[in-house]
Amino acid sequence: MVTSKRAAGAVTIVVVDDEPIALEFCRSTLVRAGYNVLTASSGEQALNHFKSYRSPISLALIDVVMPEMNGVDLVKSLEKLYPGTRIVLTSGYSPDEVKRIVADDASSYRSMWKPLEAATLVQTVKNVLDMPGQMRAVRGA
Repeated sequence: MVTSKRAAGAVTIVVVDDEPIALEFCRSTLVRAGYNVLTASSGEQALNHFKSYRSPISLALIDVVMPEMNGVDLVKSLEKLYPGTRIVLTSGYSPDEVKRIVADDASSYRSMWKPLEAATLVQTVKNVLDMPGQMRAVRGA
């Protein structure tokens, strides 16, 4: 169970990944840690969660490389529509490959590289949620 400045059960996280195995791994890991978790297999689906979910969504865990709307484009939408949302980007591609695909935009956010480990995922989420300030504080962290 996560010990955090925020009670884990009071925190809702959206996990966005077009790979079903990665999506389920993150969902089940974060649920076991006590978080409320919504999943989305696309950027559009994630935005729909933000629009329709009745409670605040504290964090979005977003795959960088996805079809249609990539993770960086989703982040830009979230920054405009939901500026208090914390962001963690994930990718199975190397940092250099991510830069080639989506430019340098992804490098200014907290990132995790796949394959993810459960303990690292939970600790990173906890650390980002415990950071003071809003989403911008996560940039360059």
